[in-house]
Amino acid sequence: MDAYCGCGTTVAVAQAMERKWIGIDITYQSIALILRRLEDAFGNAVADKIKVDGIPRDMASAQALANRKDERVRKEFEKWAVLTYTNNRAVINEKKGADAGIDGIAYFRTTATDNAKIVLQVKSGSVGRGDVARLRGDMQRESAPMAVLITLQPPTGPMYTEAKGAGLYKHELMGRNYDAIQIVTIQDILENDKRLDIPLSLEVLKDAQAKMTAETIQMNLDGE
Repeated sequence: MDAYCGCGTTVAVAQAMERKWIGIDITYQSIALILRRLEDAFGNAVADKIKVDGIPRDMASAQALANRKDERVRKEFEKWAVLTYTNNRAVINEKKGADAGIDGIAYFRTTATDNAKIVLQVKSGSVGRGDVARLRGDMQRESAPMAVLITLQPPTGPMYTEAKGAGLYKHELMGRNYDAIQIVTIQDILENDKRLDIPLSLEVLKDAQAKMTAETIQMNLDGE
C-alpha cells in the first residue's frame, strides 16, 4: 500500500510483479495519471479492472463534491469532470485564478503531422447562453478550433442555439464534422458513459504536461 502514490511508480511495479496493491492520493489528477500509466503499460484489460473509490458515481455524489465549501475540494470536481470526459487525456489548468474560463486542454491530431487543441470548461452552478458565448471567446483567444462545456445543471435551449452558432469543425483526418462547441452534462458522463470521441494526441499531451509542470514548479519557487 502506498498512501501517497503520486505518479504511481509503486503501484506500477506492484502490478508488473502481479502483486495486490492499494494506492492513495488526495487529488484526482494524480489518480488519473496513474490510471493512464497503468493503461499504457498493461493495456485496457488490466486498467478496466481497477477499482477507484472516492470519486462521483452518481448525480448525488457529483453534486456533493461540486458544492463543497472548500474551494480546493471544489476544484477536484472540475478536474474529475475534465479528466473523466477525456479518458484521462487532458491537461489540467493549474493557474488558479487566472484560467480565464479554461479548466483543461486536450490535444488532438489534425493531420499526420499537425495537432490542435480543445479547450474545456466546467460549470457546477447555474448556466445560461452567456456562458457559451464567453466560451466561444475563449476558443478564439486560445486559437482552439473546438471547445467543450461540461455542466452539472441541465443546459437551456438558448445555450444549444448559441453553441450551434459556432458552426462545425471539419476533421480532415477523420473525414467527419464535429460541433465546434459541444455541451456535455455530468449526468451524461455518469449515466451514459459519454466521452470525448475524437482521437487525442498523446505525444503533444505529454509535452504540454511537462511544460505546465515546469511552470507550476517555477510559480511555487517564485512564491517562496
